[in-house]
Amino acid sequence: MPEPLQQFVQGRVVELGLDQPDQYFEQLLKEEQRRQLEEYYMEECRKGLESGPSIPIMPGFWEDLANEIEREVYERKRKVAQ
Repeated sequence: MPEPLQQFVQGRVVELGLDQPDQYFEQLLKEEQRRQLEEYYMEECRKGLESGPSIPIMPGFWEDLANEIEREVYERKRKVAQ
């Protein structure tokens, strides 16, 4: 690593109260990973919002959905068994 970068890293290590430069790099990598995950989730939320009109979630919605999925799985298994 070029000397100016080494000095910069060492300065950051001291400023942040770290013991070793590798701790600084680990911190940077964790921050980058968090940033990428945040971007991914925001993009997925955007896709969901743009996927069509919203539907109301009323009491019993999740139970009805689970029952519908169970029926679909049952029907598919039945067709495969024939």
